[in-house]
Amino acid sequence: MTHTTTHRAASAAPWHTPAPGPIAVLTHPNRMRNLMRTLRAHASRHDDTAWVHPNVNQHRDALANLGQDLLDAIGVVGLTQPRAHGEAHLLRPLTHIVHGPIRHVIVDDAVLLPTDVLTELHETAIIGRTQLWILVDTADGDINSRNQRKAAAFLEWVNDTCTPRRPDTVEQQWRMRPVDHPGCQAPDAAWWLEPLQLGQPLPVGCAHHANDLGSGRIDCLLAWLRCALTAGHLAPGIARRRLAEYAEHPAATVADRWALTAAGRDLLTPGADALRLTHPTAPAATLADVETDGSSVRIGGDLVAVAPEMRLAIARLRTSRRLAGCLKHEPMYGLFDQLPGIERRR
Repeated sequence: MTHTTTHRAASAAPWHTPAPGPIAVLTHPNRMRNLMRTLRAHASRHDDTAWVHPNVNQHRDALANLGQDLLDAIGVVGLTQPRAHGEAHLLRPLTHIVHGPIRHVIVDDAVLLPTDVLTELHETAIIGRTQLWILVDTADGDINSRNQRKAAAFLEWVNDTCTPRRPDTVEQQWRMRPVDHPGCQAPDAAWWLEPLQLGQPLPVGCAHHANDLGSGRIDCLLAWLRCALTAGHLAPGIARRRLAEYAEHPAATVADRWALTAAGRDLLTPGADALRLTHPTAPAATLADVETDGSSVRIGGDLVAVAPEMRLAIARLRTSRRLAGCLKHEPMYGLFDQLPGIERRR
């Protein structure tokens, strides 16, 4: 905290100037462990940051795996166990990034990802206005010496796409970053393992995370969740259990439960339910009928206001349709690659 205060007083300049591409932090394997430990500690102070460790499995599609890993990293863990297979695109995590607070994604062991997957991730960062940081361990210019062709392709991608930074520079940069919400104190790691007492009131959200479209205390909970995931002391399954406990708590309000849908991977059901509750004929609306922020739906020439707590669900559904390439005259009810006669790749 001393570093943060000193830095803020010493300079009015922003802590980070966005790079034209992903920032590549190349370091020797002997220093990688220390870099990851210190960088995770600094990054976990900020709820706009996600830490991704690629879950590489030779029997599953690398892009589908990354989609699941990215959803977990940004805190979209859901209220129930997600399906085992991911989609062959990153549209679902991108939708949540567009409508969420994530502005920095850090990927360790990036060499494990094929270059086409890295390119998809780069495009996601561009569209989501998110800075991508990749950590790369090197040994005499040879990446892990496992696959020379893959290593050469990876290095070419890094040289063509990324902005290189020294590890000590990046460590210093994150150490000096001011904390965005200093008044919001995340619980310690043991809190996530303790059952939520249903007889006790839910904590009140801090003023920094409260907003007009949701519940301040749920915004705080999701912020704590993202920080804990970034720190590496919280598993997505444990986080999912805590969110489900909040949703079932007798003190949870309607706004609380709608806010918790922000942690869900299902975009279609909450959005369709919100449209149906807004007006009986709203589920038949086209993209042109719905405001970008989900605040209103045009029904028969008239604008019908959407309840504030339901707007984000509708906005996310609309964004997912636009990202899938749908035009404004096409219906809101649909998701990604659902096309007649086309077998979906999962």
